[in-house]
Amino acid sequence: MHKEKIISYIQLINTSGIGPISFKKLMNQYQDVDKALSELSQKRELFSRKKAEEELMKAEIKGVKIITLEDEYYPYNLKQIEDCPPVLYALGNIKLLKDDNALAVVGSRSASLGATKMAKNISAELSKSGITIVSGLARGIDALSHEGALSVGGNTIAVLGTGVDVVYPKENDSLYKQISQKGLIISDYPLGTKPQASNFPRRNRIVSGLSKGVLVVEAGVKSGSLITANLALEQGRDVYAIPGAPFDGRTSGCNKLLKDGAIFVETYKDILDNFCFTPKEFVSTKPKKIETTELFEYSLDNNKINSDSASNVDSDSVLLSLLSETGVDIDELIRQISAPAEDVLMQIMELELEGKVVRLPGNKIAKA
Repeated sequence: MHKEKIISYIQLINTSGIGPISFKKLMNQYQDVDKALSELSQKRELFSRKKAEEELMKAEIKGVKIITLEDEYYPYNLKQIEDCPPVLYALGNIKLLKDDNALAVVGSRSASLGATKMAKNISAELSKSGITIVSGLARGIDALSHEGALSVGGNTIAVLGTGVDVVYPKENDSLYKQISQKGLIISDYPLGTKPQASNFPRRNRIVSGLSKGVLVVEAGVKSGSLITANLALEQGRDVYAIPGAPFDGRTSGCNKLLKDGAIFVETYKDILDNFCFTPKEFVSTKPKKIETTELFEYSLDNNKINSDSASNVDSDSVLLSLLSETGVDIDELIRQISAPAEDVLMQIMELELEGKVVRLPGNKIAKA
């Protein structure tokens, strides 16, 4: 893709009030990122084009590729999710993005010895069968899954909750280097983004979105791995789980998934028996109300919130009727209301000026 077009993508996704869903709405309406920018500029201030140019320049210096929704390398599986990131930063072998035969492997950061062996072994065997292993480079099961794939010369993709140029956790620095050389590291966060707890729900939806299924090796009922599994279900992906002892809190999440219909896994063959190696269209389910605070919080401009805005409505009263004093997630509003995104941005701004609504941290808006 031409550099000017990439810069336009960076500029639009970092404009205050624009996130993946409203970005998609704008593109559907105007069919071109530059036209969307032109129309939006008449109603609100855009993110600095100079800063967008600098971001692309930094990526080129660091050897990072910026992949947009229009790029031939944009992942087929990921493009099917509702809130797919308009921009991906990629470090390593970007050809792996063309492989849709991927499986996410996730689990506890403080896993048992049995679980660590299982994660590494299953990832290695699946890699030998031609499946790309996707995980989040966290300590524990994530790291061992990547290591399992690399140990047999297989393919692995690490999805970060930081910029692709930021290693987290530091203990995985050596693994990070191996993956950047033999696999692929991706993120939708701008370069230099530091780790924050609120970054990881956003990261998790990419982990599951890249994959045809998610294997949960070991996880508690309130773990981040269960969030990834729930996201996978919403995205129409298969969920696999390894059973554990009934009284072991580290496996209670897996046991719950199995009760709810996850595919039972004892060996890698259980996954191969169910895995679809042909291109697949996924049927998304209605999202559950999961706490994913600050889902689209970070922007290149740290003073602005990179969030989706609710769609336009016929009157202020309709929008206001959907709000509460404690705040409503803007993405939920977008799912309930359909209208041109830039009209809503203007409407929300006007309501803010009138003192009727206020923006809250965590991608929320509330009655004033």
